[in-house]
Amino acid sequence: MNSDKMEPAKSVDDLQTDDRAMIIRMVEWLSKASEMRIVIISLAILAVIGAVQVVTLARLTLAPAYLIPIALVTLRSTRTAGLLTSVVCGVMWISMEVRSPTGNEFLWLDAWNNLLRVGVFVSFALILARFKGDMVREMKLNAKLQAALAEVNQLSGLLPICAWCKRIRDDQGTWQQIETYITVHSEADFTHGICPDCARKHKAEHIR
Repeated sequence: MNSDKMEPAKSVDDLQTDDRAMIIRMVEWLSKASEMRIVIISLAILAVIGAVQVVTLARLTLAPAYLIPIALVTLRSTRTAGLLTSVVCGVMWISMEVRSPTGNEFLWLDAWNNLLRVGVFVSFALILARFKGDMVREMKLNAKLQAALAEVNQLSGLLPICAWCKRIRDDQGTWQQIETYITVHSEADFTHGICPDCARKHKAEHIR
């Protein structure tokens, strides 16, 4: 009997989270490379695909390989650049199929298939651009959240406070009431009361 515990199957939410994390890593990685470099890599991939299809007389289907340059350009550049790349890939695929000796006798069927090919590439670019936009917005929100948390965490460091009036000096050199400073730099708020010691002292002063 195998003593190793079986790993629980991932849920749909876990798989979606993994996909989002992978796209975020790809966007971050591609953002470090120049657009010209990505374009050169994409053109090189298309050249390899074209060479293989010329050698095999387009009998070898390389449709998934066309998605690679589309993904690279879409994730690195703009949606327009991704759409343009998808159209170029579609036209290239169609031109390779036309050169194939096993052409279809029905022209309308060829036209329909070619339209579907370009449509699939364009749809892929649009969906990927939408994912990219969502990921970029999420990354910006996370950056703002981290900045806000860092600002709140400043209260855990050393605060210059007056030994007499208990005012706190902010980054601009302005002395603020401790209540005002904490309210501005955190989510805390104040409600005022009186402690027992002060209550007794205040009562004694009135009795005199």
